Amino acid sequence: MTLRAILGWGLVSGLALGMASCATPPVKPPPVVATLRPLPPPMPVGGYVGMRIPPKLPDGTYGTPNINNTDQAAVWHLRNALNVAALGCDHAGGGIVELYNAWITTHAAVLDRYLQAYLHEWQAPGWADWQRVYDDNQTRIYNFYSQPTMRAAFCVVARGEIAQVGQVADADLPAFARAALLRIDKPFVTFYAAFGAWRDYYHPAPPPVVRTIDTPIAVATPAPMVTLDGAAPATPGTTSPPALPPGSTPVGVATPSPSVTVPASAPVAGADTPVAAAP
Repeated sequence: MTLRAILGWGLVSGLALGMASCATPPVKPPPVVATLRPLPPPMPVGGYVGMRIPPKLPDGTYGTPNINNTDQAAVWHLRNALNVAALGCDHAGGGIVELYNAWITTHAAVLDRYLQAYLHEWQAPGWADWQRVYDDNQTRIYNFYSQPTMRAAFCVVARGEIAQVGQVADADLPAFARAALLRIDKPFVTFYAAFGAWRDYYHPAPPPVVRTIDTPIAVATPAPMVTLDGAAPATPGTTSPPALPPGSTPVGVATPSPSVTVPASAPVAGADTPVAAAP
């Protein structure tokens, strides 16, 4: 082989190697990443299918009896909440009744002053049945704080508030009451938020109805059904569901709500009614 041939082959080989090194490497497909659907929020302890909770407010929280209260309403609502705690929470460690009774006895005059101002708020609109409306409102407050689902968490918070309220000066009582009610309400608002998240996951709100046709459409009336055996035809929408086998349980039936009642000994009015200690 001549020198020229050898150089020619070398040049060709070099070009081939250079072109191979400049070639675009094959594009690898992106790795497959498994995506999992987020787990549904858990049903909060004490919740049940069909449970009713207050509607969500525009700020994203949930309503309680302590929204936009006046000073006298805040003080009296705090007294109501702590009265429920004294009636229902003292068995868990004791010490609540004594502190509660000491507070309402030592500060009876200021509590009565706030109560009279609060009653005047209900009388001011001139309702003939203001007393009945006021009593109904007090019952709702007692029932709110007596809910068994939040009882344990409520008692923990209320115990701390009863330990402090007796040391609050009379002039500072409205400000303390507002802050204390926010703390007392927190277990309820937290539960409502958790239950609302669970409910909305499984039962999202239906989309809004959009009107697209202005002119009503005539719908033909269906001809009456004729039966061969002379029996009366079934009315649409009234067909009875099939009978269940003996001993079976219908699916999707909500558990009935636990009854919540106001303790018979709960004083609705009066600022200086002590609570009897548990035996």
